[in-house]
Order: sequence, then C-alpha cells, then structure tokens
Amino acid sequence: MPIYRYRAYNEKGKEITGILEATSPSNLRKQLTQKNIFPFEIEEITSQKRKFSLNIKLGKSIKDEELALLLYEIGLLLEKNVHITNILDILSKQSENEDIKNALLKAKSLIQEGKSIADAFGETGIFPAFLIEMIRAGETSGALDKIFLSASEFIEKQSDFKKNLISSLIYPSIVITAGFIAMIIIMTVVVPTITKIYQQFGKELPSSTKAVIAFSNFFSLFLKTSPIIIIGLIIAKIKFIKKEHIDKIKLKIPFFNKVYIYSMFSSWAKTLSLLLKGGITLDTALAIANKSVDNKIFYEKLNKVVEDIKKGKKLSSSLKETNIFGENVIQLIVLGEETGQLDEMLDLISSIYRRETDRLISIFLSYLEPMTIIVLAVMIGFFVFATLMPIMTLSVK
Repeated sequence: MPIYRYRAYNEKGKEITGILEATSPSNLRKQLTQKNIFPFEIEEITSQKRKFSLNIKLGKSIKDEELALLLYEIGLLLEKNVHITNILDILSKQSENEDIKNALLKAKSLIQEGKSIADAFGETGIFPAFLIEMIRAGETSGALDKIFLSASEFIEKQSDFKKNLISSLIYPSIVITAGFIAMIIIMTVVVPTITKIYQQFGKELPSSTKAVIAFSNFFSLFLKTSPIIIIGLIIAKIKFIKKEHIDKIKLKIPFFNKVYIYSMFSSWAKTLSLLLKGGITLDTALAIANKSVDNKIFYEKLNKVVEDIKKGKKLSSSLKETNIFGENVIQLIVLGEETGQLDEMLDLISSIYRRETDRLISIFLSYLEPMTIIVLAVMIGFFVFATLMPIMTLSVK
C-alpha cells in the first residue's frame, strides 16, 4: 500500500504534518477528514523511501549513535517542558536521516490522533522494546525526560563498547588478512610455477618441498570447490543445525565462552536495571531484558525465572536455581532485595561483567598480535625455504 506524507490543518486550525498509508490520495483525504483533519498538501513517498520505511520496521536503518543522540535530544527538550509533538516536529526538521525523519513524523501524527507516546513510538519500529516499556511507565510517573536520558546513556555506552572492540581488532585483522593473501599467492602462483621447473630436472625433491607442493595442490582444490562447500554448509545449517546446537558450541569454546557470557550478562543486567528504574514491574522487566540474551539455553532458563517471580518467588532464589550466575552475583542481588536497591545492584553487576569483559579482551589482544606475526612469519618462511631449497641445491651442483 502506498505511503503518503501530508500537511494539514486540525479542527483548531493548527498546521500539522504526518505519514499515513492509504490506497490513494482521495482515500487518505477521506481517512483524515473523518478525524477532523483537513489536508492541503499530499505527497507520495517514493519507492526508495518506502524501502527505507521497511528498514525502519526491521530496525536496521538507524545507527546506535544516532539513536542515542535522538533520545538525548528528546530527553533534554522534555526537561525544558517542551511538548512532545513540538519536540518531534523540531527534531524531524533538523534530522538528515530520512528514516528518522519519517519515524518522528509518524509518531507525531499518531500522538495527535490520540495514541499514547509509548504506542506511537512503538509503531515507528526504530526504538528498542525496553525503551517502549520504559516510556509507558514514564507516562504514568511523569518522568519521561529521565527515561529518555537514561536510555540514551545506556545505548551510547553499548555503542562505545562495540566501537572499541572493533577498533582493537583492526590491526590483527589487517595482519591476518595480509598473511592470508600472501599464502594464497605463494600456494596458487609461486609453488605451481616452481614445481614445473623441478619437474624438468627429474630429481628427487626434499620431503619439506613435497609437503609444500601437496599442501599447494590441496589449497588450490579447496579454493576451487569453496563455493560448493560454503553452499553445502549453509544448507546444512538451515536444515540440520539448530540454534541451540550453535549456542552449546559457543559455551564450550575456551576463553571465548567467558567473553561471550560476560558481555551478554552485562547487557542483560543493565537493561533490567534501567527498566526497574523506569518503574516497570520486576516480572515485566525480566521478560523484556531476557530478549537481550542471545543464547537459547540461558534464555529459556531466565524465562523460567519470570514464571517464578509471578508466583511470588524472590529473584535471587530463582536465579540461584538456574546455575548460570556466580555466588558473588547472587549475593549482590540478595543485598539489593534486602535494601530495596535492586536496580543499583544490577547496575553494579553490569559494570563488573563489563570490566571483566574488557580485561579478557585486552589479554586476548595482547597475545593475538605477536602470536599472529610469529605464526605467519614461520609459515611463510617455511614455505619459501622449502620451495627455494631445491633450486639452491641445483645451483650449488
């Protein structure tokens, strides 16, 4: 169905703008007139923009840093007592991102039609689920400005963590890629060329040279058949390998399993803390926070905790039965329950997991860089030596 952007006057004579789906411009006018909204300008969004709108629904067209800035600006303007529809109008005009602009105009239109802020923001598709529930609670408590500012800080920290991790991996990635390209050139170009020279002499080659030639032949065959292998692996993954199988493997990889688990639980604890600070009930907050857990095994265990909470069980007792958290974490949650500061304790737990994740990544990178250089140097050096040694022998004779 086509999507239209319109400018109109409401029953009070105030100019409004919005985005709406309709079968035709006349159908759009009919929909708006029934709501006492009188359009004077209607523009169909192009197919390219419709594609962007689809991306909004999938949550893929807005970066974390853009979302963090947007939430910060909304929170700041709410703090200055600017009405939410005016805020959305202001920010939509200054935004250079067409997806954000369309989403804000849509939210503004829905709010003007009488929908709650939470429902309007939810229908845009660019805001995370935990924020929608926090907004819903904030509308009741009257603390919307704090909700937006807290969510902005959280998303910004998550974005910074990802960027720091990626920047830390740039150098090792370049070294590994360069080494891999060098290996491809040696195996597919240098070795076959020199092998032809050796065949002309008809002499016995050293074992190391034979090994290199055999590996070169295998490597060349692998590169030629790699598309078929990749397609086969994709089909096998779709048909035979379930997500829980992959999740089990992730939990068994030495060293990396800790980074994976700590990072996941840091995000879970922080999200839960934010939701509780926003006034969400514990069972609802848990159900939302559990969606941030990207491991089916842990996700199912944590969902059982939600059911326990609904039955009146303490969070600390239920989490202890899952056997996925250490005793120190359980004790911090117990302390939070006893002092009425569970949100603060969860925030502390998130910080502990984040620091531990950073420490493990730092250790890994400190070993990765020199080990990568040493391994590549030894491998390439061996291949070069094994390949050129027969030539040196022949020249000496």
